[in-house]
Amino acid sequence: MQLKILTAFIGLSEGFVVGTAFVAFLTILDIIPRLAQLTGTEAYMRVYEIAMIVTVVTISLADFLFLEFNMGKIVVVGVGFLMGGFIGLLASALTEVLNVIPVLLGRLNLQDYTKYILISLASGKVVGSLLYWIFLNP
Repeated sequence: MQLKILTAFIGLSEGFVVGTAFVAFLTILDIIPRLAQLTGTEAYMRVYEIAMIVTVVTISLADFLFLEFNMGKIVVVGVGFLMGGFIGLLASALTEVLNVIPVLLGRLNLQDYTKYILISLASGKVVGSLLYWIFLNP
């Protein structure tokens, strides 16, 4: 009994540490505000915050309570696209905040082609992911 309580306490503590680190990462680097600025959706910042909170709480509860969601393949594909889009936008905002792309484009003297380079990076990620999930991981 004491071992179970200790294990639960350690697991909860680890969750707090990881959650705090993730929130600090998003807050310090202004990832969500930058993401909203890049997509032109600054007016929906409250929606971003609520969506993240509801999603984290829902997924955490589903994991703790061993809930299963039986959805059709179409719904799973739609959710996958939405999650992939969010992760892609988050990664793009992170690289923008850290000035990786502007520095690289400045050194290669490709500032006029920024839009096309970003589109090709995103398209390459999508095509690579689809090839992996369709052909290599059926």
